[in-house]
Formats: sequence, structure tokens, C-alpha cells
Amino acid sequence: MKLARRSNAAKRPLSQKPPSSTKQLQRFLFSHWNERLIWTCLIAMSWQWIVMLEPYWFDETIVMSKAALIVLWGASVIFPMHFAGRLLIGLPLILWVVYRELIQYDLWASGSKLAESFASFHPYIWFVLGLWLVYEAIGQIVRGSGRVIIWLLVQIIVFGILDSFTETMLWQQVAWIVGASLVWLITLHFGQMKQQYPHIWRNSLRYPLQMGMSAFFIVAVIMSIGVSVPEFEPILTDPYTAWNNRYGDGGNIVERIMADVTGSGDSARTSTSGYSQQDSQLGNGFQMDYMPVMTVESDARGYWRGEAKELYTGQGWRDLNRTDAQEQVRTDTRIEAEGAPSSGIPTREIKQTFHMASGQAYPVLFGMQAIESINDIKSENIGELWWNGRDSEIHYLGSPSSPYPDSYTVVSRVPVVSEEKLRQASAGDGNAAERFGFSKYVQLPEKLPPRVRDLAEQLTANATNDYDKAKQIENYLRSQFKYTNTPDISLRASEDFVDGFLFEVKEGYCDYFSTAMAVMLRSVNVPTRWVKGYAPGVREGMSDHMMLGQFDPDSGGTFRVTNADAHSWVEVYMGDYGWIAFEPTPGFSMPRWEPKEEEKTEPAIEQEKTKEKEQDKETLSKQEQTQTSLPAWVTTAARMIVLAILIGALAFFLWRWRAVGFSLRWIRKWRRNLTPNEKIVLETEMWISYCRLKGMRKAPHETVREAAYRWCKGNDERYASVNTIVPLFEQAKYGHDVAQEADVERLKAAVRQFKQAG
Repeated sequence: MKLARRSNAAKRPLSQKPPSSTKQLQRFLFSHWNERLIWTCLIAMSWQWIVMLEPYWFDETIVMSKAALIVLWGASVIFPMHFAGRLLIGLPLILWVVYRELIQYDLWASGSKLAESFASFHPYIWFVLGLWLVYEAIGQIVRGSGRVIIWLLVQIIVFGILDSFTETMLWQQVAWIVGASLVWLITLHFGQMKQQYPHIWRNSLRYPLQMGMSAFFIVAVIMSIGVSVPEFEPILTDPYTAWNNRYGDGGNIVERIMADVTGSGDSARTSTSGYSQQDSQLGNGFQMDYMPVMTVESDARGYWRGEAKELYTGQGWRDLNRTDAQEQVRTDTRIEAEGAPSSGIPTREIKQTFHMASGQAYPVLFGMQAIESINDIKSENIGELWWNGRDSEIHYLGSPSSPYPDSYTVVSRVPVVSEEKLRQASAGDGNAAERFGFSKYVQLPEKLPPRVRDLAEQLTANATNDYDKAKQIENYLRSQFKYTNTPDISLRASEDFVDGFLFEVKEGYCDYFSTAMAVMLRSVNVPTRWVKGYAPGVREGMSDHMMLGQFDPDSGGTFRVTNADAHSWVEVYMGDYGWIAFEPTPGFSMPRWEPKEEEKTEPAIEQEKTKEKEQDKETLSKQEQTQTSLPAWVTTAARMIVLAILIGALAFFLWRWRAVGFSLRWIRKWRRNLTPNEKIVLETEMWISYCRLKGMRKAPHETVREAAYRWCKGNDERYASVNTIVPLFEQAKYGHDVAQEADVERLKAAVRQFKQAG
């Protein structure tokens, strides 16, 4: 029995000794790399969900969640196959992370009893542990290519819905999720290949590297193409956008259906935004409708003016007899409005071309104040044009045979103003309406509540001119009241619309603010008229729906206008400067043209314009990059990867081509129906081309045998190779025997040996 044990011990090879601790550690760290990569992809996906929820969660919740994901990633990389290991490392670190963030955000009840401290601790720890549970569940459930694809589709659907129905842009998060899913699928494929063909992975790294580089290249190419192709307008419209374009936003669909069935709901929310055809009853709320109305190509950004109203009724606006002030005009003729700037006032000419998109008919043609001429109306039959010089309106009388124009061009002449000049022009004794014959623009209903006039007088008590009065009321409305398209009209008890807004509702949209400013200015005897039309809209390339902030009067362009841009404002008479627009609605900015500084020379002005335009282009490009593209380092890395691989592929091609002497015969190898004899002849011809490149030329009178043996004089290794190459070539080209694939391989081996012999 002892002899048998000794013999067995003697037969045990030395290689079966227990591995050292270093090798065990290496095996532990470098094995299961595919599982580590899968956990990394899952962390990347989870991170996008946290980013998506940032607008809705508290800051401390976001920070704790992100820190917990980092801890989970580290634990998963160390223990990709053992939940107990992840629990051992992750749980203490997560408890410490939650504790640290509670202290950071002053949420930890320090110095209190243990129970009180735990009361502030446990809601967050349960939340983070729940996040961990979801992470582990997904990691265990989503196994296999099919489930990964299903999980990807679920995420794309969820993020697509949130991107459409919320203000958050989630394109970048979707891109990261798709990229992580691709890496996940590639990793699963690697794992399957490793199980099915383990000998490939044990004996050579060539195949794994080829697969990895191919996958890497494909992902980089897809990303490079995606960020490099030009942008086009969508050919098809998704159902959600089509619904909005047709019916408007409409709020919660289920809620609207229930309101229609039960008869409940807020009637103030039944209308949608757009250019109103009647303004006698103002105040009901509305839903935003983003249906396109028109595209405006303009030399400068402006408000696209439609109509002005004169008579305030206490509930809204009506017009006096329009026909008294109208005259029929033709295109390409100069027209002039009453109350236009005087001849000595500097002005600027602005050309605007309107391309209508909705097919809707309007009672007027739009344009910046004040229109000087109408040109280039494009329509099958042009209707009648009537000019109301009193209110600066161009009325279009169409018919079924002469519908509203598809496009038209107007030229406006706007005054160049400064605050000091406007103060001087509007200074007086407070009787501007009588002096200029504009008494109808100070009209007010007899039943206007006295507190409206009292408030206006209080706000303008220190003003010595009409401009300062207008600015003080404008600033008061912009700063003291809230903008909303769904005001709570149940708060209104007053019979007067403006009185109810100023003292009861205290919130509203443009009609509230503009009507209030017009009535308040009229109550202090300042000629004012209420105007409606469209706000500028969105400049092509700009991201924000309303163009807020400082206006550059030199920045023209193309502006996309929707029903959501329907707007109202006021115009105040400023003496020699005529009617000047004011913007009392918060969130909107009125363009204003101011004179250049006299000391600036023409070259300096041109340089400044060029610099401002370049800054605008840089701003637009940054905004586009922020909204519609991946981070700059991702796109740059993808392009560099593609460029490096293409350069490497070209270098490899040239190296392989050089190996056959840059012979074009190499192209024939792509033919798949070559016989072994033809392959041997082709390989020999490419070998002769290689020899010619190396200076070993075959004379015209020499045979291949004669030249080959001449080349290998004094070189035994070459001689041995030639003894294989020449007989195979001669037999394949001149003999009658059919060669085999093994003969082709022998020839290739001999050619390689010849090249190595030098």
C-alpha cells in the first residue's frame, strides 16, 4: 500500500503544484472580464436614469444616488460573480456615503439622540438600498441578447415619451443607453464564442483582438457618421407632433375626456393659443399650440404686427368704424401712416418676407411697425389690399378665388431712438392727446374702478414726460405680476377686466399685461393703443422657444413662428417719434433701435458688426452642440479612432502590397474560382514581382528556373526555397498533373522562407 502511494506521488507532474498566491490574485483580478464589462454597462444606463430625474428629485437625493452607483460599480468590478462580496464592500460604503451627504446638506441631527439621528437617516438609506436592489435585479434578469434588446427598447420608449411630454432634452441620455447596450451585446457575443471555441482563446489572441477591433471600429464609425452628417427636416411627422400641430397641446388627454363626459373641468382651459379673431372678451386660459404659422426672413428681429384696437369696453377691445380710415392700395407703392416719425427723425429700413405655413386666412398682412410698402405677393389671385393709416394696418380682403397669400414681402421704416430723445419728445403739459388729435386713444369706460387710475397716478407721480410714465408702468407690471397661460379667474370679483387683474387675480398672460398697461396709461392721459400680432418666434438655430435677453438690432435671419407665439403689446405716442412699442409682459423682450455713438468711425462700426455676427454664430453652434449632439470629447474621440483605423488599414494594405512587389496581379486573388494550378502560377508571378522590387530582375531571355537559380547563388536558404518554388511552378504551368491545395500551401511557405533568407 505504501509502495502504491509512492508510485502515484512519483507520477504526479510538477505542473500540478498548487498555484502561488500571486497567480491566484492575478486570476481573481483578470478573470470574468466580460461580467465586469456588463456591470459597467448597467451602471452607465442607471446613471442616465438619475440624470433624467434631476429636475424632479432633491439635490441631496441625486448626489446620494450617483455616489451609490459609483460604489456599486467598484464593488461589481471587484466581485463580478459574488453578491456576498459586493454586499461586504458596498453596504458599509453606502452607509458612509449617505451619512456624509446628510451632514453636507445639514440634514443630520447631530448631538441628538440615536433615535432622532436614525429618523433623519433611514428614509435615504432605504431609498439607496432600493436602488441597489433594482440594480442587482436587472443584472440578474437581463441575461442573453434577446433580453438586452428588450430592455433597450423599453428604455428608448420611456425616454422618448419623457422627451416628448416634458421640457427635458434626453437625446444624449438615449445615445449613452444605446452605446452601453451595444457594448453589452458585444460582450455577450464574446462570452458565447469563448464557451463554444475555447481553444481559440487559449492558443491565440488573434481572433479575440480581431473581434474587439472590429466592434470598436463599427461603433466609432456609427458615432462619427451620426455626428458628421448634415441635419435635415424630418420627412415624416411622429403622431404626437402631428396631434399637437392639429389640435394643440390640450393638456392631459385622459383628464380632458373625463371632463367632457362628466361636464366638469375648467372652462378656462378649453381654448388654444393663436391669433384671435375677436378680442371683446379677454381672460380665459388656454393651452399652448405649437402648430407652425409662418416663416419670416427679416433683416432684423422684430414683432410681427397685425392689428391695433382703440376702444376698451371693460371686458376687452373693439374697433371704431374702420372703413372711415381705409383706402385701397396696390403693391410696390409707398404708404404712410398717421403718427409716423417726423422727417427729421433718423430711421432704418427693414425688409421682411413672410412664408405662410398653416393655410389659415388672416384679416391683415403682418409686418413690423411702421409698414412703408407691400411687395411680391405670391398667390394665384391677389385679393384687395386696404390700408388703414390711422392704425397702421394692411387689411386683406380675399375670397375663394383669391385666398390668403402663400408669401409676401413688406418694407418697414422704424425710428432710431434713444431714451433721452424720447423724454424730450414726450415732455409737455399732459395734453398730448388733444394736441395731436388722438383723443380716441385715451378713451376709457365710465365705470372704470377709481383704484385703477389711482394706482397709475401713484406710479407716475414723479414722471415729467410720457416716456418715463410708460417705463414706470411697464416695469411695475413686469416685476409685480406672474405670467401664466392658465390664470385662476375664480379669484376675480370685479366687473372690469383690468381691475380684476391688478387687484384680484394678479396673474395672467400677454392680454392681461398689455391691456392693463394701455388702460393705466390712458388713465393718466397718455395716448396708447393695444396691438396684437406675433412675437418674433424662434430664430433658425436657436434653441429657446421665446428669444429672451438683450436684443441685437443687427441680427436678422429666418424666424419660425407658431401659434404659441401669438402675442399682444402696446404702442405709445411719443411726439415726433410717432408710435413706440412697449413690452409689459414678463419673459418677452421688445427690440429697440438706438443710435450709434458719434465718435465711432464707419470702419469701427463694420468691425463691431462683424465681431457681433461671429459671436452669434459661436453662440448658435454651442447651443446646437449642447442640445443635439454628444459631448465634444466623445465626437472627437470617435473621429480620431476612425481616422487612426483608416490610416492603419491603408498602411497594412501598402505593406501587404509591397510584399508582392506592388503587383496588380494581387487583384486576381479576389477571384474565388481559381484552381490550385492557377493559384500557384499567380503566387509565383507575385514572387517574381517581389524579387524585381528587391533588385533581382529576370532578363527577357531567361526562364524562371534560370533567373531563380542565379538569384540564389551563395545563399543556401534561398536555394532550398527555389528548389520548391520552381518545380511547383513548372508543373502547374506546363505539366498535365492537377495540383492540390497542399501544393499551394507548400509554395507559399517556400516564398516566405525565401523572403526571410534576405
